[in-house]
Amino acid sequence: MKFLANPVLARELRGRIRGNRALITLVVYLSIIATVTLLVYAAAASTMRGGLNDVEAGRVIGKTIFITVMLVSLIEVCFITPTLTAGAISGEKERQTYDLLITTLLSPLQIALGKLASALAYATLLIIAALPIAGLAFLFGGVSGTELLIGVIGLGVTAVCYATIGLFWSTVMRSTLAATVMAMGTVILLLLGIPFIWVVGSLLIDAFVGLPSALYVYVMGLLLSAHPFIALGLTATFLSDGEGPLFVTVDIINGELLLPSPWLVYIFISVLLTGLFLVLAVRLLKPVQYEVGRKGKGEGR
Repeated sequence: MKFLANPVLARELRGRIRGNRALITLVVYLSIIATVTLLVYAAAASTMRGGLNDVEAGRVIGKTIFITVMLVSLIEVCFITPTLTAGAISGEKERQTYDLLITTLLSPLQIALGKLASALAYATLLIIAALPIAGLAFLFGGVSGTELLIGVIGLGVTAVCYATIGLFWSTVMRSTLAATVMAMGTVILLLLGIPFIWVVGSLLIDAFVGLPSALYVYVMGLLLSAHPFIALGLTATFLSDGEGPLFVTVDIINGELLLPSPWLVYIFISVLLTGLFLVLAVRLLKPVQYEVGRKGKGEGR
């Protein structure tokens, strides 16, 4: 209740929902997901026609719809969520209200959490709004409740982590445009840099070693699990192969290696990154305190 009484949270929520921008973003978000899902369904239905029986074709179509909805939702969450928080603090600087904000009775942590929670509330609305479209997959079959739960958790964790990245850059930069560019640059660097490092590492291992060793699997597995698309995609693949939702087995030189499922590692890494960027943002929000009294005494002596 004390957190909900945060005046920054209340003001940000009212300002975000009352404007037309929130409605337009939601309509465009759902329109893109619905259009892509419809096109994928039409393509999958035409491909399956006459090739499989009704039950098998239904499962393939249901799986395709589910993966499509989750993939498009994840793409939009990755690129929409940082922009929701990129102007949280930099906007106060542009409106010349930043000094008034940090001199209130609110602590830097309360200010940061209020700004972050308002953006996450809207991001949660976007995620929940896409669930009915994803639920169409259950009409065809081929999708389990575990896969849906993991997908929703992955979307939520990604929204929290990337919103915190946007909040961090908002405290660093003095303009919303610069904060948005830096936040999107960080996201793109993560999404493109991780696969690049993995490709280079895999080529070197194939050229000099052959089958990967346990150390390589740990290092590269940790790296790939930091990527939302790869982590959730590998989890879906392991589930389709009959692996459990918590642990998977990977072939190495000396046999098999039991590892936690990629989505669990992704949650762990995302929580660490969220905490890191949130701590940095809170530290940057603290006003500079000058010890005038002590300096005066020291000069007097």
